[in-house]
Amino acid sequence: MNTSVKKAAPISLDSLLDDVSTPKRHRPIAPGSSTGRASNLSSSPVPLNGTPSRPIAPGPSRLHNSSPANGSPSTPSVPFASRANKLAVQESLNGDLDLPTSSQRIGDKPRVLLSSTTDPSKYNYRIAYEKPMERSEALDKQIDEAAEAFRDYYGLDDFGDPGAQSQEDIMAIGRLCPESDNAKMTETSTWLESSRMLGSGSRVLLKFDADMKVRNAPPGSGGMGMFAGCLVGVKGRNGGGKLFAVNEIWMMPPIDPSYTRPSEILDREHGEGIKKLGGNPMSVIVAAGPYTVDSDLEYAPLGALLENAEAERPDVLVLLGPFVDAEHPLIKVGDVDQSPEDLFRSQISARLATLLRASPRTNVILIPNGRDMTNAHVAYPQSPFSKEGLGLPKGVRCLPNPTTFSINEVVFAMTSVDVLFSLRNQEFFRKCGEAHDEENVVEDPSNKDVMARTCRHLLRQRSFYPIFPAPLGSKTLSPLNLDITHNELIKMGTSGADVVILPSMLKHFTRIVDSTIMVNPSFLTRGESAGTFARFTVHPMAKSELEQLSTDGGDEMMEHRVYERCRVDIVKV
Repeated sequence: MNTSVKKAAPISLDSLLDDVSTPKRHRPIAPGSSTGRASNLSSSPVPLNGTPSRPIAPGPSRLHNSSPANGSPSTPSVPFASRANKLAVQESLNGDLDLPTSSQRIGDKPRVLLSSTTDPSKYNYRIAYEKPMERSEALDKQIDEAAEAFRDYYGLDDFGDPGAQSQEDIMAIGRLCPESDNAKMTETSTWLESSRMLGSGSRVLLKFDADMKVRNAPPGSGGMGMFAGCLVGVKGRNGGGKLFAVNEIWMMPPIDPSYTRPSEILDREHGEGIKKLGGNPMSVIVAAGPYTVDSDLEYAPLGALLENAEAERPDVLVLLGPFVDAEHPLIKVGDVDQSPEDLFRSQISARLATLLRASPRTNVILIPNGRDMTNAHVAYPQSPFSKEGLGLPKGVRCLPNPTTFSINEVVFAMTSVDVLFSLRNQEFFRKCGEAHDEENVVEDPSNKDVMARTCRHLLRQRSFYPIFPAPLGSKTLSPLNLDITHNELIKMGTSGADVVILPSMLKHFTRIVDSTIMVNPSFLTRGESAGTFARFTVHPMAKSELEQLSTDGGDEMMEHRVYERCRVDIVKV
């Protein structure tokens, strides 16, 4: 069971449904501050009460044999039945780590413990009943919480009202907004909206100074990407009362990593018995729909994926919707002779039952999509599938969209909404210099990578969907029914995930961003062609290190360092 700090006591999903130290992380010092803070974090410098003594600055970010920086979608044209290079690895992260051996795939008893703090009942809210005041309060709360994060991380004391006339520089916190809900932000049409507590809820037009600098951006990024809904800090003045001249823009602080006691990791990774790994690696397969080609509803790609899962016998198989897709060409024109529930039972539930009979140790998790016809809840955040009527076998867990859960100590977070495409479409990049509180900052060439920057938006904004208002639908992207009054359910939490899964129509990729593994497994099918899925192999920490930390180290909380010991393969189905 995961015991990451700042998290509620885990709820068992059953009831709901090598030896290296942690890299040093640097924390900025607020300009003008006379006192600094500790600048590094070892593998176990956390008080016994489980709460880190300070927020953590971003860890390493890397690219690994991945897709082009522009994230352009691939356009294969080979029919699924004629596909070549089946199960070929398209790219790998930490490819030097070994895959599970055949002997490690033997055994029918479950080897991992699944846990989650998700309460499914919170997702069964009434759709389209947002009240204006509740909506306003939810938006205000986002800004006020961002201000607390800035205050704690940067050591700031006070914030000003950006709409008030002033001849001196002030620091203001707010949400970036376009000229209108349907417009895209530009250099000359970006507004800042403050909360009622921080700035009377006013909006003010921003003017970016020619020599504006960005603070807390990755070294070498060359500027800052901005989008509607982005929470930022701005430093400058409103001299005439009509616009706010920005001389410095501050990014949201990085999210804290997750922690677990070494003794618990040691027990789960090296212990013997049920739901223990016995020193062997853990395996996870993740795929996102559609699960059948456009020309039929035979679900051959899903069958191929499950055949591979039956051979590999993973500890966990995660399937993200859509399953019975409302946008499927045959369903849209009514050329189908089964109800959505019957189609789900015959093509999906039956196949999952076959898999679980062949591999009883595999845990299956289903996460819906807004296009799923067998889920009546079409707003986002979205409630989980109801197992009643779908014929799902025992061993299948249904979780909401988005969701965060733990497999042993490893924290996974994922959503089936294509937030990456929306961010890339809505973002505009402002080139500017960088303000650093430390000398001799080393620039990382990967910090200019577009997809890494897009992933960093999600981590820094602490949200699975930080865009507001949600963009209108298009030919390539379905509209999103975003319920902002339930924004609490799309937050990433106070401590970050080790692995974040974000299926997108953009080309598949793997990244390490701020010590978090970010993966776009793409879709299992693209039209008539074969798509891809992701395979994770998480190796255990060194037993000797865990034993030493659990005894001599006082069993203090430690980071998971999954980015060092997890191999990720993007595989063609």
